Amino acid sequence: MNQKKNNTRHYAKSIRSMLDVEACSRDICSQILLWEKYRAARHVMLFYPIGTEISLLQLVKDKTKSFYFPILDENNNIYPVLYEENSGFKKGAFNINEPIGVPVRDFSVLDMIFIPALAIDTRGFRLGYGKGCYDKFICHLTDNTLKVVPISKRLIFNDIPVEQHDKNVDYAICENGITGFATHLLNG
Repeated sequence: MNQKKNNTRHYAKSIRSMLDVEACSRDICSQILLWEKYRAARHVMLFYPIGTEISLLQLVKDKTKSFYFPILDENNNIYPVLYEENSGFKKGAFNINEPIGVPVRDFSVLDMIFIPALAIDTRGFRLGYGKGCYDKFICHLTDNTLKVVPISKRLIFNDIPVEQHDKNVDYAICENGITGFATHLLNG
C-alpha cells in the first residue's frame, strides 16, 4: 500500500509542479468567498501553504471571521491557534509557519477547516504527505465542523490508495466549483 501511495504522491507532485498555483489559489479563494457555507461560518481554520500548495492567505482579510492556523506538538498532533494579526508566525515543525499564540483545546469551536492535500479522490479521501497529522486531527472534530480540501481540479482523481486510518473530508473546492462527498452531497 505504501508504494502505491508513494507513486500517487509522486504523480500528484508532478501535476502540481506544472500548475499556475497563484492563479489557481486566486480562483479557489473566489469560489470560497461566494460559498454559502463559508459565509455562514464564523470560526475557520486555514493552513499556511508550503511550496506549491494552494494559498488561502488572502481570506484573512475577511473581518467577519475568526481564523485559526495549525501548530504541531512534539507528537505531530495538530492544535488550532487563533490568528492575531499583531502576533504573526514563527517556523515550526517541518519548517512550516505556525501562528504565535495559545493552542485551542476545544475543537468544537471550529465551524470549518481547510486541509492541504496533494490529491483527493471522488470519495473525499485525501492524499497528504504521509505523516497522518490531519487524519488524527479529523478524528477529534465534531460532525458539525466542515472539512474542506482546496485543490486544483487536475488533482481530483477517481481513486487513491486508502488505508484504515485515512479519513475522508466533506468537500473539495477547486477553480470551477465545489464537490460534496457522502452526506454533504445533497446539502450543497
